[in-house]
Amino acid sequence: MLNSQKGFTLIELIMVIVILGVLAVVAVPKYQDLSTEAKVAAANGVYAAAEGAAAINFATRLVSPSMATPITTGALLIAAMDGTPKGWAPSGATISDSTSTYHIGITTGEGPGNKAKLAKSGF
Repeated sequence: MLNSQKGFTLIELIMVIVILGVLAVVAVPKYQDLSTEAKVAAANGVYAAAEGAAAINFATRLVSPSMATPITTGALLIAAMDGTPKGWAPSGATISDSTSTYHIGITTGEGPGNKAKLAKSGF
């Protein structure tokens, strides 16, 4: 009577291990880059919000000068944004993330006829 054995051969098991190794080598660097891309995208979102807040603040001052304070410091920029974005803090004429990698600075403060000009660095 012949015994019927079922299972994988050594070659099949080695091939599966090789394929998993190749997938790991290709996939791991991609997922490491996603973290950096997400941080840059979040910082760009904060920059866009700051630009929007500066424009709204300037428009409000054009309509009624007493309703808004000109943006000249990071603290006033955050106030115009209706609160501090998570992980960001003002320092002088800039706001920076908690790692001090990304900065949004006021290059020209808001005046009677001009909106505050912002610049970003680190991203």
